[in-house]
Amino acid sequence: MKTNITYILVAAAWLFSGCTKKLDYTYDNRINQQPITPSTIRLVNLCGATELTINGQALTSFTAPDRDGYYGPDQTKGTRWFPENGRMGTTYTVPRAFVDKNGWADSILFSSLSAKVNMPPTRPFWAKDDDNNPKDYYFVRYRPNAAGYEDSLFAIPRGISPAADPAACKVRFLNLSSIAGPNTVPGVYRSGAMSVAFADGTLITGLSNVAPGTYSDYISLPYGTYQLKVLAADGKEVPGNGSLNTLNPSTGTLMDQFGDIGLGNYKDTWLSYAPIKTFQPGGVYTIVVAMNWDAKVPTGNPNGETMAVEVNTFRIIADITEPLNNTYARMQGVNVLPGKKISWTMDGQPMGNTLPFSGQTDYSAYVTGMHILKAMDENKQVLAETQVALQPADNLTAWLYPRKDGSPAISLVANNLSGRFYNGNATDNGAYSIWKDGFPFWIRCMNFCPDLDEMTFTADNGLPFRGASYQATDAASQHLLLGKPVADNPYVILNLNFSNSMLAYASRPGVTPGDWIRSIPVLNSRAFIARPELYKTPSLPRSEPGVYTVALVGSTAANAPEKARMIIVKHNK
Repeated sequence: MKTNITYILVAAAWLFSGCTKKLDYTYDNRINQQPITPSTIRLVNLCGATELTINGQALTSFTAPDRDGYYGPDQTKGTRWFPENGRMGTTYTVPRAFVDKNGWADSILFSSLSAKVNMPPTRPFWAKDDDNNPKDYYFVRYRPNAAGYEDSLFAIPRGISPAADPAACKVRFLNLSSIAGPNTVPGVYRSGAMSVAFADGTLITGLSNVAPGTYSDYISLPYGTYQLKVLAADGKEVPGNGSLNTLNPSTGTLMDQFGDIGLGNYKDTWLSYAPIKTFQPGGVYTIVVAMNWDAKVPTGNPNGETMAVEVNTFRIIADITEPLNNTYARMQGVNVLPGKKISWTMDGQPMGNTLPFSGQTDYSAYVTGMHILKAMDENKQVLAETQVALQPADNLTAWLYPRKDGSPAISLVANNLSGRFYNGNATDNGAYSIWKDGFPFWIRCMNFCPDLDEMTFTADNGLPFRGASYQATDAASQHLLLGKPVADNPYVILNLNFSNSMLAYASRPGVTPGDWIRSIPVLNSRAFIARPELYKTPSLPRSEPGVYTVALVGSTAANAPEKARMIIVKHNK
């Protein structure tokens, strides 16, 4: 009996060992599979350099571009130091492997193999690795005077400590603009002292009148989504760096097929490109202006040819890896309850000032989790309240509006300020159908008129909005129920410099658009321009980029204290 048990145990052990899964390979999908310890030396490449050597060792692949002078999709040869494509990008932190025992990185040299990249003269330089004094080395085109390029490298101290307020970010302005040279077009060129402003042109204290070759201190801003702009001393906008830089040679403003004044196949929009970006809590940023060949101007040829020109443009550089926001959400309140002045509180604390009808608060930041939101009248009596579950990076607007019986209600609406949207052409799970819009003209439509069970917004003459070709807009503007936001594809995504007016229609199921409500004033596209005095242009733009809500508020009744009208709430600053 004992022998039989022994045989059984041996057989079981053999059986289980035979079923054990053997791993004869592993797959590491990390782009960089070897640990690299960074130094405090960061290179900021604003001149289009593609190659880098340090102390005579090549860190990039030194792969030549194709015959057109540009890199094609097959010209990717990753290295240990640049694993994605073997070429330099905008920023690169020097590895400590290239720092000697005395803390120096020796003979750092930028270069390019492309004749298309008009780089300034380069020379090897040394950089010090210092934990107490991190530095950026900006490689730029720089012309301080008519004699030519004096220097192309600037060593700039870099801040790495976050703001004292954990719900804030830090921003500074670095002006490395150059004077005009032989390849510049006077109408497009901005130089001299410059300032940073909010989207409406309001200057930001601490970031104003920064002279060329200098930089401001870091200032603290509440975290949030901004369209920061750079203004020259005469108030004209400096264009942002990016693909939207076909400029009118007379005005320096953005040209597009939907503008006003023509030149070849292009028309002037009277706008300047400035990206809309979320500045994260704990983030540290530098806004830098430098000369490059990013812009082009039409030649006037009817075929639409353009030529590249030198121009000063700005870009936003993250000075530390942008923190992931796991802690904070932003919220604002709007009052669309006729006949009442109200105030909002969150967990008993005021959220902004007392609001008249159609008034809105600024945004406030809150820690994620459950909160109690209340709307109070002037006597501090609660008109409506609700629980709010805040998730990280939420951007919410609370609307106090009247139900059909006149009783107050709260509508919580989530705003998308990321610029990302689904283009509707997915073949699998949509992961590769998410697009990014850095210069959005987005409008969410809301119905807060208790006299209308549903309503529809239209463009001129009752026609549907003709938005960007990649995004349907009908569902976002038609058959809107009282107080209910559209959940899927909630924005009317319009083309650059849209010129539609907005009209309000009383609709009903199966009937689109319905009956035009003539008593409701038409909303002209130029109503979306916050401060017309910002634009130092021969004409105003047709509209201003941003993420908006257009809401129908008030009543259509003849004796209503607040007549029905459309209001605009802009969610980025």
